[in-house]
Amino acid sequence: MNRLRHFLLAKTQYGLHSPFVYRLYTEVLFSRCPDGAPQGRGYEAILWRLERHYGVPAGRFGGYATLGTPDGDFLVVDHPHREESRWQDIIDSAHYQVTIDLFSTGIAIANPRLSRQHFLLR
Repeated sequence: MNRLRHFLLAKTQYGLHSPFVYRLYTEVLFSRCPDGAPQGRGYEAILWRLERHYGVPAGRFGGYATLGTPDGDFLVVDHPHREESRWQDIIDSAHYQVTIDLFSTGIAIANPRLSRQHFLLR
């Protein structure tokens, strides 16, 4: 998927119908960060925000990171569209109920209490 297509299809917090994803979007992914914190939607910035919000360190390996949190197990993927087939395998996996595509970063969440959904977010 190219960046322009992603931008045209992606939603902001106003188009989200999942309370869990809305809260994650507004309180974690796009909340204000203190000076010196990584900014933007990149892998390092998203991972820093998740670690800070949940208070748990991420296990990092290659372009992937995992976090075990009370809201579920998170898999954070750096540049998921570099290997489109691998990202699609994660989306299709029965292990993850929610996937979030920020274009430069992908997030997969394993939480059986959540409905299976895929989100494209700006």
